Amino acid sequence: MLNINKTKRIGYLIGMALSVSASGVTLANVQPIEWVPGQTQVVNGDVVSYNGSCYIAQNNPGAWDTPSASSSWFWKPSDCTTPVEPGSGPGPNPNPEPGLTVLPDGKGGYLMPRSELEAFETQQTSTELFRLVRSDIATLDNVLVEAVTPLNIANPENVRRVETIVDEAMWNYLFPLRNEKYTYTRFLQAIAKFPAFCRTYTDGRNSDDICKRSITTMFAHFVQETGAHAPSWETSKGVPEWRQGLYYLREMYKSEDKPDSTYSKCSGWQGEKWPCAPGKSYFGRGAKQLSWNYNYGPFSEAMFGDQSILLENPALVADTWLNLASAVFFYVYPQPPKPSMLHVIDGTWKPNAADKAAGIEAGFGATIQIINGAYECNKGAETNLAQNRIDYYRLFAKELNLDITGEKLGCADMKPFDTSGAGALMITWDKDWGWNPNTPGNHSFTCKLVPYQYAFNALFKGDYEKCVEYHFNVRAYDENGNVIPDGQ
Repeated sequence: MLNINKTKRIGYLIGMALSVSASGVTLANVQPIEWVPGQTQVVNGDVVSYNGSCYIAQNNPGAWDTPSASSSWFWKPSDCTTPVEPGSGPGPNPNPEPGLTVLPDGKGGYLMPRSELEAFETQQTSTELFRLVRSDIATLDNVLVEAVTPLNIANPENVRRVETIVDEAMWNYLFPLRNEKYTYTRFLQAIAKFPAFCRTYTDGRNSDDICKRSITTMFAHFVQETGAHAPSWETSKGVPEWRQGLYYLREMYKSEDKPDSTYSKCSGWQGEKWPCAPGKSYFGRGAKQLSWNYNYGPFSEAMFGDQSILLENPALVADTWLNLASAVFFYVYPQPPKPSMLHVIDGTWKPNAADKAAGIEAGFGATIQIINGAYECNKGAETNLAQNRIDYYRLFAKELNLDITGEKLGCADMKPFDTSGAGALMITWDKDWGWNPNTPGNHSFTCKLVPYQYAFNALFKGDYEKCVEYHFNVRAYDENGNVIPDGQ
C-alpha cells in the first residue's frame, strides 16, 4: 500500500445550514473562510472570501495561491451558496454513498469489501465518455502486432489505410537519415497497436482525410523531436531539414550504460505510483522522445498491462517497435485538461467558450500546445521551436497532398489548456474530501472523478480501489472475508 501524509485542515466552516432550492438541489449556506495570503490553508471544496468575493477551492491551492477570477485552476467563483453533491462539497454530506462498509482493521487502518469498490467504479465509469475514450485507446494484442508486415493482406484495416498514404518508398524518401531501428515495418506495427489511429469513421467524417492529417501532424513533430536539425546538410547530403527526422533514437548525449537521473521523479506520488528501478534512466527515447518514469509507467501499462516492464527495461522504448508506438500512444491518449491530439484532429474535441477565450482553436497549433505548450506557446510571437514545427507541417502537407487552408497552425496567442476547457475530461481518480456521518472519522472513504492528471487513471480497471487504499489507509477483502494481498 502507498504511504501518504494526512493533510491537516486548518480552514473551517461555520454556520452550516442545509436547505432545498426551488430546483430541488440541496444547497449549503456557508460562512466562508476569510482568506489571508500566505497563512490560510484549505482543502478542495472549502469556500473562502477575499476582497469582497467568494471562491470555492479546487485542485489543492496553497497558502500563496490567492483567490482571483483569473486563477481558474485553483478557484471557482461562488456566490457563497454552493451545491452539495455526494462527497464533493464542504460540510456534512446529506446523501452519503449507500451501502458503504468500512471496518477498523485493529491496526489503525480500515477494511472495505472489494465488491463495493468494484461496483462503485463500474457505476462511475459506465458512461458514453468512457466508452468513447476506451475505444480510442484500445490496443491490439502484441502477437498480432508483431505479425504485421508491409503489404500483408492480413494487416488490420487501419494499417492498410496508412499504407495507401505512406508506402515504404515514401517512408524512405521522407526519412532518409533515420536511425536504422526506425523501420517501416515498425511504423506499421505502431499503427496496428492502436486501432483508433486511422480508423474508419461511420458518422460521416472523412476517414482518409483524418488519417492523412494525423500522419502529417505526427511526422512534423517527429522532425522537431528527433531531427538532425542540420541546415548545411541540404547542400552536403542533399537532404533538407524537414526530411532529417528520426535521426536520433535516444536523447542526445545519453546512453544506456551511463545512468542518468535527470528525468526521474522517484519521490512524491509520481515516484510511489511509478517507482524508479535501480540504475535505470528515463531520458528521451523513440520518435516522441518519451521521458520521465511517470510516462514510462503508463506507456508500459498500455503496451503490456504491466507498468513495471518498461520501468525496469526502459531501453525497449528505443530498441523495439515501441520506439514508434510510443509516439502513437501519446497521440491517442488524452491528458486532462489537455485533449488528445486524436480528438483535436478528428473533430471529437470542439473548443468551448473557455478554450476560445484562451485563444485555443482546432488545428495544428493546438497540437503544439499539447506537446510542449509551456515552452513554445503563449509568447506573443511564434517561438523558433514552434515555427519549426509549423514549417515542417506545411512541407509534409504539401508532399502528402493535404489541404491545410484556413487551419490555425501557430500557438503564439494560445494560453494553456485548463480545467474550464472542453479537454478537461473527468477520467482520473482523486480523493473525495466529502463528509460522511456514517463512517469512521466521518471521512468519505471514496474517490471522485477529476479533470486533471493524477496517479489513478479511471480508464484502468482497479485504479479506483488503489485510490481509496492510498488516501484512506484501506485494504480490500474478498467475498469470503479474506484480506486481499497488496497488488492482487
